[in-house]
Amino acid sequence: MEPISLILLLLAGGLATGAVLALLTWDVVDAWISAQAVRGGYAEILSTRLASGDYHVVSGIFAPNGVRTATRAWDTHALDPELARRVSSSGGAIRVKT
Repeated sequence: MEPISLILLLLAGGLATGAVLALLTWDVVDAWISAQAVRGGYAEILSTRLASGDYHVVSGIFAPNGVRTATRAWDTHALDPELARRVSSSGGAIRVKT
């Protein structure tokens, strides 16, 4: 790939990952986990409420031996009721078998 195309691709990727979602749903997080799942592994989801009132949610996929195989982060203005319930009932950290 030529350098100009590569630079434009990297810039577009950076802009896409920098976007803030209006609402993050459990279905979006669960679909990402399912797509990245490692047999016998697990996913951890951490949610932090920022001073601005927005949320920073990070998910990692781990192999059975604890090695991280994938990571994804979302910045969002709000959590859907199901994700909010799961996060609040677990103290901000959720572990899911994959």
